[in-house]
Amino acid sequence: HYPNQDHLFAHISFSVEKQSKLSIVGNNGVGKSTLLKLLAGELSPSQGSIIASSHPYYVPQHTGLLGKTVAEVLQISDKLKAMEAIIQGSISQADYDTLADDWTIEARYESALAYWQLSHIQPDTPIDDLSGGERTKVFLAGLLIHTPEFILLDEPSNHLDAASREILYDFIKQSTASIVVVSHDRVLLDQLDTTYELSELGIKLYGGNYSFYIEQKDIEENALDD
Repeated sequence: HYPNQDHLFAHISFSVEKQSKLSIVGNNGVGKSTLLKLLAGELSPSQGSIIASSHPYYVPQHTGLLGKTVAEVLQISDKLKAMEAIIQGSISQADYDTLADDWTIEARYESALAYWQLSHIQPDTPIDDLSGGERTKVFLAGLLIHTPEFILLDEPSNHLDAASREILYDFIKQSTASIVVVSHDRVLLDQLDTTYELSELGIKLYGGNYSFYIEQKDIEENALDD
């Protein structure tokens, strides 16, 4: 609910099956991004609970003015620093504990950035120095670095050019993770096999992609007109 206690939504209940790919659609202002933040753990529900088998990887809609480096945004800064210290001769147990035998972290970083055509970006680059599209792709690169089982994407194609959007679509097609997307990109929404509609009435499941959802909405509206 808002600070004035008015509810944004209430009595919402739904599930995300393992390896399913679904979208949450609805009118602007209905709370789609807020719902993703709740699932990501960035907000706490006023009532009820959210249960997840693994911590989700969240790509937010707004990725600027973070005051962090690329490595910090990707949550690998400490590991990279520890590995560099070890390479330079450190025998500190703290460095080895931080690295946790993740000796491929630098190679995964380079591979992930190359996948998103960002090979020119260094780990210590300030994220705020990048363009909107580059910032989004940095967050998306984290999907390849961390290989999460549960992914939340809020308007991921907003700042991407056509080529980068195709990379995103291909990633989603090939991924075996559970994916929840909020987007206005119809091509992206049609990559997802389940659609949930969020409204003032609650949340409703439609058993298909966005095109199927639009067809069902037309049928419902025509039935009401009749």
